[in-house]
Amino acid sequence: MKKIIIHALLTAAVATATENDYYKLTTVHFPKELKLEVSGMAALPGDRMAIAIRKGEIWIAEKLSTNKPEYKKFASGLHEPLGLAYHKGDLYTVQRSELTRLCDTDEDGQADEYLTHAKGWGVTGNYHEYAYGPAIDAAGNLWVALNSSIGKGYKSNNKWRGWSLRVKPDGSWTPMTGGFRSPSGIGTNLNGDVFATDQQGNWFPTCPLMHLKKGAFHGHADSLPFTRLPEATFKVDGELPKNLTVSQAAKRIPAYQLPAVWFPYRKMGMSTTDILADSTRGKFGPFAGQLFCGEFTMSFVSRVFLEKVEGEYQGACFRFRDGLDCAALRLQWGTDGSMYIGQSNRGWNSLGTKSYGLQRLQWTGKVPFEIKEMSAQENGFRLTFTQSVDAASVTNPKNFTMTSYTYPYQSNYGGEPVDIKTHPVKVAGLDTTLRSVQLVIEEMRPGYVYELQSPGVRNTKGQTLLHSAAYYTLNRVPK
Repeated sequence: MKKIIIHALLTAAVATATENDYYKLTTVHFPKELKLEVSGMAALPGDRMAIAIRKGEIWIAEKLSTNKPEYKKFASGLHEPLGLAYHKGDLYTVQRSELTRLCDTDEDGQADEYLTHAKGWGVTGNYHEYAYGPAIDAAGNLWVALNSSIGKGYKSNNKWRGWSLRVKPDGSWTPMTGGFRSPSGIGTNLNGDVFATDQQGNWFPTCPLMHLKKGAFHGHADSLPFTRLPEATFKVDGELPKNLTVSQAAKRIPAYQLPAVWFPYRKMGMSTTDILADSTRGKFGPFAGQLFCGEFTMSFVSRVFLEKVEGEYQGACFRFRDGLDCAALRLQWGTDGSMYIGQSNRGWNSLGTKSYGLQRLQWTGKVPFEIKEMSAQENGFRLTFTQSVDAASVTNPKNFTMTSYTYPYQSNYGGEPVDIKTHPVKVAGLDTTLRSVQLVIEEMRPGYVYELQSPGVRNTKGQTLLHSAAYYTLNRVPK
């Protein structure tokens, strides 16, 4: 009888395991009169965070991890700062028309100097001309990402809309890549390579994660008029081809670089935002080095595993933590390895009960049962798990469903998956640690997303995966 009760308790524990068991979400206190519409965050030395808000202010939150952080205004009068970075002792933010350096010369906790670090890109007053950043690359350059003007065409005063700009330490800048629609997230991996996210819409069938490499065209046509300028890093001859998939377009347009990752619509969100690499060295759990991305409309955080194949990034995305108060616009680490999620749903609706705020995500110390990595092989994919798996469940091919699909490349808004194919799965190569398994499929199609569903896989304790779906963007097949 005692064994039956214990078994029942274990079964109940397995059945009720949730994201909150592994990553605790709490709302950070701030004064009621402070409308904390977070648009940028930068970690400062000590238990402090610099926070930009949409109406043009920057606040410093001290004693951030306590029950009642203290807030002090650092700067004001800014024009819609949509990013923030702490670099060489100063704060940098991108306003609509410039990259600004903010200096506290007398160390009284308030900015005394507002210095123009870089300027000169086009601004017309069009509502859609947001500017994001900066992100700091491995060489210490600051990167800015500019929205397109959405259908307004070439104008003398909207130069470089839809492009990324690399700003050198002396403030001089160069356009690097083009083809953005609305790149609301820009950040780096641990190697200092720069990435940006964009929004589903015209020329983007769903949200992408893009590696910003000099000379890359990301796909949106509104940036192409600026390729006629002498500083442009690529050219696209003639009109963009029609009635193609993104895979076909990549073969026809030499400069077009497919995203490192597509986030399938609704399954992995509807409006991807910020990018944050796990630099906590294990303080945030078993995903060190991977990327986390914010999701605006559906108010969650996703996770991304990247790898290089033939020198180019590609990889898989996973759901990570749902249930935020509202849209996740900015992500940043605290000193203890907590993730802080800055939120604001201004302009668009999002799930949740609030319109803005700040939440803290803490690892409880328990390791969730997850697919840690999904890595491409010549004839399939290798899965690596965070825990040892039950051999019977993971070697049963009926516990895996694999489909692949690509997307239309079109000027129409968004796009549903096309050329959908189901792939029978064979299982081979379960390693001796019971943490890695090889899935063999007959066809690997470059330019396609491979969607894996594995609800029947269990660990050695009988638990199912916390998130059983993975979405791998296959741009190149390893040889």
